[in-house]
Amino acid sequence: MNKIFTKIFTHENMPYLELRHSNNEKRYKDHLHETFSIGINIDGESIYTNRNNKYNFKKGMLAVINPNEIHSCNPLDKKPNQYYMLYLDKNWCFEIQKSIYKNIKEFTSYNKNLIENNKVYEEFKNLCENLFSAISFEEKENELICFFTTLFEDGFEDIKNDEDNEIIDKILDYLKIHYKENISLNEISKEFDLNLFYIIRLFKNQLKITPHSYLVNLKINQAKKLLQEGGSIVDVALECGFSDQSHFHRNFTKIVAVTPNNYRLNFVQD
Repeated sequence: MNKIFTKIFTHENMPYLELRHSNNEKRYKDHLHETFSIGINIDGESIYTNRNNKYNFKKGMLAVINPNEIHSCNPLDKKPNQYYMLYLDKNWCFEIQKSIYKNIKEFTSYNKNLIENNKVYEEFKNLCENLFSAISFEEKENELICFFTTLFEDGFEDIKNDEDNEIIDKILDYLKIHYKENISLNEISKEFDLNLFYIIRLFKNQLKITPHSYLVNLKINQAKKLLQEGGSIVDVALECGFSDQSHFHRNFTKIVAVTPNNYRLNFVQD
């Protein structure tokens, strides 16, 4: 039998969340949270109850629990089931909802207790894995906002407008000028006096990537040009605003699918 464990992720820059990864076999009584919560099983099946509804909960499904909903989720048999459970402050969630639906005045409960969608399941599982990983805080925050923006848009068609196009064009121009700087989402928000959740939504809907990913791509594209001109890897990394050579190597390989050195050797002639 697998060793029983419980791991909890929190971050000083993300005080609005707590993520639990566990295969704890303890049974929960009906209870409630003040948070907006969402969870999945990675291994095993459970009985998930939410108010008067009961579900056979298994891989590929997401349990959605609104604040103050009476619920429980317990293994179907005596074996522990491995799961992720994410707890989010409802006011943080409301800021995302407000960036989508201008007229709402307070947090609005999600309209489903259960999501049966393999794509959403895999995206949430990947989000949880990344929150526990060593990637930067900025990447974690961007992915989190992007996932929950999509979740709260559920069932609604996003309508692009000319104002959105003008705003994102200005942001892209700004990032192209300042790509060497490690510009945070909060800095973009202050620079353009925009809600940071609105900015994430703009990028997600129009470019299909986060602002942080766009900035990294700008850096990598410039790095490719400098490597083609014969620049050293250390100098290129610094010139493009990467914190160190390791950070540059990891991001370059992820996007270009070859190492910076291998890429450089394809263009440098003796």
